[in-house]
Amino acid sequence: MSNKEIEIPIYTYTDYKADSKAFESDLKNGKGIDINRFKRLMIRDVLNSGILETKSPKIGGRSLTRIREILDNPSANWKEIIKISNSLMRISPHYYRINNTLSNMMLFNFGVDLAVSNNSFKADTIKAKYGKIIMQLEKMNLKHEFKKIAKFLPYQDVYCGLVAENNNTFFIQRVKFNHWKLHKIEDGLYSFIINLQAISPKEINAYPDYVRKEWNEYHKAMENKQNYSSWYEPDYDKQICVKLNHDISYPYPWLIGLLQDILDLDTYKKLKLQSARTDNYKAILIKVPIDSSAVDKPLLTLETLAAFAEINKSSMSDDIGMIHTLGSDGEAISFQNNNNTRNNVSDAIDEIHNASGETKELFNGSSSGTAVTMSIENLSGFAYDLYRQYERWVNRYIKTYNTQSYMFRFYLLDMTIFNKKDISNKYKDACTLGATVIDKWMASMDMTPATIMGSFVLHKSIYDFSNNFTPLSSSYNSTANNVGRPTNESKGELLDESGEITADADSNIDR
Repeated sequence: MSNKEIEIPIYTYTDYKADSKAFESDLKNGKGIDINRFKRLMIRDVLNSGILETKSPKIGGRSLTRIREILDNPSANWKEIIKISNSLMRISPHYYRINNTLSNMMLFNFGVDLAVSNNSFKADTIKAKYGKIIMQLEKMNLKHEFKKIAKFLPYQDVYCGLVAENNNTFFIQRVKFNHWKLHKIEDGLYSFIINLQAISPKEINAYPDYVRKEWNEYHKAMENKQNYSSWYEPDYDKQICVKLNHDISYPYPWLIGLLQDILDLDTYKKLKLQSARTDNYKAILIKVPIDSSAVDKPLLTLETLAAFAEINKSSMSDDIGMIHTLGSDGEAISFQNNNNTRNNVSDAIDEIHNASGETKELFNGSSSGTAVTMSIENLSGFAYDLYRQYERWVNRYIKTYNTQSYMFRFYLLDMTIFNKKDISNKYKDACTLGATVIDKWMASMDMTPATIMGSFVLHKSIYDFSNNFTPLSSSYNSTANNVGRPTNESKGELLDESGEITADADSNIDR
């Protein structure tokens, strides 16, 4: 025997075509079957069946390779990144839930403080201005408008909006992400410019009148072949730009780093399904009788073998295959593999929460209260950071009411749906100790400055609730001297002998 290494040839596609052609020719011409060729064809069919097929994962029609190229240069591909993030919101329940957790936890309970530098002010003037400010904030319906913005921030990172306002209404209109770009930072806030050329005639009617005016001017200039910039910058009081990752100069959704983990989860799910199907697959080896006086000569013709194969195949399910072989007894071959006992889907879900920084117990029940508490505190930090941006925008919006002697300051309480009871109790306790934070305590109970003033006027000046609505006497609101049921004396009734003895002794001891 030669000492040279034995080479095992690879079964190529060319070999497969040759075997298939020869096999079909044998069938057509009625020649004897080539068992070795038949075995090769059957084994290839098993290995290339749909059971072992796993397609390359895609998001929004983009392959994993293309997505990696996009993420390698986020500053130039931020529009593509936002599109991918939008697609993830529709196809990934985990991505959707984690992003909505941040937006849903915000409460936007607000108030207005007053800061003064000296005593050179008139109380009536401040009172009048304060009334105008709180009524303007009430008209703006800030809780609803800010909530709309918060819905987009986690998965788009930036919200650019235009203010549409008249004497009675206030509305913030979102600008599509492919119609704007970040321009500069003013008063600590990002501002943006709008590409008038990108707005179609069908879309322009959804914009406020001042944008429509600029859009018409731009198109008139284009028709007259005049120089006119397609980029328009709305006034600072007509635009609002809030950015979650404000330390990055381009849009970058805060959880886009989970993309690889989500793709892994999708792959693990497919692998788990594939594994389950493969475990149930069976291949039956069928013994073909051979002539004992010849080598590898079957006793059945190809036509007879094919006929029985079709009969057997029609009575078996799709997850059972047949392999005809010479000299081997018929038996069932299982592809089940018991070595991997890990739950890869569960592991992939854990990795998503680990990468996001949010404990999975926040969504699926908790075994560790401390882990949940700390995770919520970490998530609340992002909400409070956004609160500060909202505050700066509103304070810039109302700065015309301020003077050098005094200024009004809009604030949002650091409250979420998770800590609202604790914050309310904090301000209530401060009020009992004499701190002048009653407005913040009432704000923690979801009252705006205008509704607080309205409640005061309604309850004190108009209906005098404190005197006209006296609560019934109980141990909660009565002193020790007047607690208990009404006495006979108060009802105009005489006491019996035992009652007089008790009254004389000032005691309820039985005699």
